[in-house]
Amino acid sequence: MIKTLVFLNADLASSIALRYACQMAKTFEMDIKSMHVEEADAEGNPPGTGWVRRTWEKGLLGTAETEISRLINAERTSCPTLGSPKMVVGDREAEILRELEEGSYQLLVEGILLSFDASSFENRLRSKLYKKMPCPLLLVKNLVGLSKIALLLEDYTDPRILFSTFFELAGSSTLHFDMFRVIHQKPGRLSFKKKAPESSNSALGRTDEFLAKANNVLEETGRHPLTVKTVRDTPAGIAETLQDYGLVVTGIPRQMAKNSPMLEVLSRVPSAVLLCWQ
Repeated sequence: MIKTLVFLNADLASSIALRYACQMAKTFEMDIKSMHVEEADAEGNPPGTGWVRRTWEKGLLGTAETEISRLINAERTSCPTLGSPKMVVGDREAEILRELEEGSYQLLVEGILLSFDASSFENRLRSKLYKKMPCPLLLVKNLVGLSKIALLLEDYTDPRILFSTFFELAGSSTLHFDMFRVIHQKPGRLSFKKKAPESSNSALGRTDEFLAKANNVLEETGRHPLTVKTVRDTPAGIAETLQDYGLVVTGIPRQMAKNSPMLEVLSRVPSAVLLCWQ
């Protein structure tokens, strides 16, 4: 079972993330827990310890607990194993990181509404939480089906780490997925896309040594993609290519380069994005 933590706020993004996780649990073997962190305002510092502190925290959590419980209850029909959310007062990133480490979670799920603002997406990934978290991250933007999954590789991607992380989460699930080698191109230049995907080992060996090596690593897992191809385009063009996928999986370094084209791609795709740290 994949021990999964879904972080919740009382908002649309969290509702979509929770519903997507429950849908995902029908394909993957997942044990879903949820959590909300209520952050005090700057002037709302904790008043002491003991009974006084507990009373203050209970009052701070009152409204949020009711709203978060409504999100949970709305999904119990499709996901009956959902328990009560863990409610905490404190610093959001520090509390999530503590829960991930102490609970030995294998996946963190968060909701994030679709936006084409690559800088905002990039700043989010540079947070202390994401740099230190011990497990993969699933960012959910829309409620979409899981019928199509895309694995993205760049030249810096370590395919062995990416595949082992993803298929450890997938477990014994029967998955249909496509594999892409992504080559970024600056806007304004002529883009090129292969007209047809190469799907055989011999074709891969002739046309793309990088994908051939990645495919050899993939074969060691006993998994086989439906299609394998290279996509050379601008970030916007690559995102458009991926728009019909319900889940996009890729490897990301802990320290991303500034203005990374891949981050722009990931900010633009409407799919849920699974980030496997490299």
